[in-house]
Amino acid sequence: MKWTIPNVKSEVILSYQENGYQKVLDEFQQASSINIVTYNINTFELETNLIKELRKVDSSTPITLILNIPARREDYINKKTGKVDQGAVNNALIKIKYTLKVLERQKFGDLNVYFNFDNHAKLIMTDRVAYIGSQNFSDASQSNFELGVLVNDPDSIVDINSKIFGVILNKSIRYATSDYIIVMEEIAGIMKDVLKSIREDVFTWVGDEPYIPDIEIFDMEHASFQREKWEEFKEIHYRFEDIIEKIISDYPSEFDKDKARTKVCHLSNLVKGFVDELNELAEFETRAAEPMMWKKFRELDLGDNMEDALEEATYHMRDYKQEKFHEIERKGTDLIKSFDYIEECIKEIEMLIDEIKDAMITKSVYQNIELINNFE
Repeated sequence: MKWTIPNVKSEVILSYQENGYQKVLDEFQQASSINIVTYNINTFELETNLIKELRKVDSSTPITLILNIPARREDYINKKTGKVDQGAVNNALIKIKYTLKVLERQKFGDLNVYFNFDNHAKLIMTDRVAYIGSQNFSDASQSNFELGVLVNDPDSIVDINSKIFGVILNKSIRYATSDYIIVMEEIAGIMKDVLKSIREDVFTWVGDEPYIPDIEIFDMEHASFQREKWEEFKEIHYRFEDIIEKIISDYPSEFDKDKARTKVCHLSNLVKGFVDELNELAEFETRAAEPMMWKKFRELDLGDNMEDALEEATYHMRDYKQEKFHEIERKGTDLIKSFDYIEECIKEIEMLIDEIKDAMITKSVYQNIELINNFE
């Protein structure tokens, strides 16, 4: 079976001690998409210059990488003994884990990794230029004589993408071991951003540096409370809880489920406590404060004292607010501490997940049995 693209305009390149596809690399920053097919990559982190080039690509640019894995075998059964060759399995596992470590999705913008264990092709392309040849997307291959062609013709690029890259992609298996980590980091990041925004609305920094250090206080006269932000935070928190339960289910022996559930429960109580503490104030700020002020103004306005009436009505509303919600103001210090507790709680849950990252990779490797071995 073969696929043919006739009449391709190209430039033949023989390279030695450099990249034959350098023109493609130079296009990475301007590319709308990047597609790479390679047999292997460098797995030693300090020498992954080509991978570092991918990390510089804008996060809006999708990168699709298809590769084989060195050291993987078609069959891990020792033909002489009929038993599993555990040494070969472990060697493949180590190679795979090093490869996946280099390709952890969170280190990139939009990287999608696929495995194809029948692949020996090499294709490095953007939406505008393509290299097809013998050179891998590997720093080590620069030291070899490598031969390939460089294609710039727009019509040929479209054909190569659909008829060559597309065929290999359709016969490849997507790798997604770090999904939990990615999602958790995204959710934790959103939670932190929303929390920071809420905190800036509710609290005020006062002080006169360098003589009086800045301190964070709850000033009811300058505090605002947007219900939408809290609703957003609570919704994200529910997603956070769901993923924690899925991780506990999938990694019962690796993940400290008791500690995680304690942290999640603590986080839930803190969130609920905030809502309970500030909800009444929010109701007053959004629904009652202004009508109260204007009602008092109409009572006091005699036609020739509008400014005085408005000022007195404003004071009336503030006095009511102060009397009604003075307990909340007194609890300002506790509220600030609660914000700190929530932030710390999120960090601790992230740390728990980070601790089992290696276990996630290992389990994913074994779960996707067709990716690395052929035994049970």
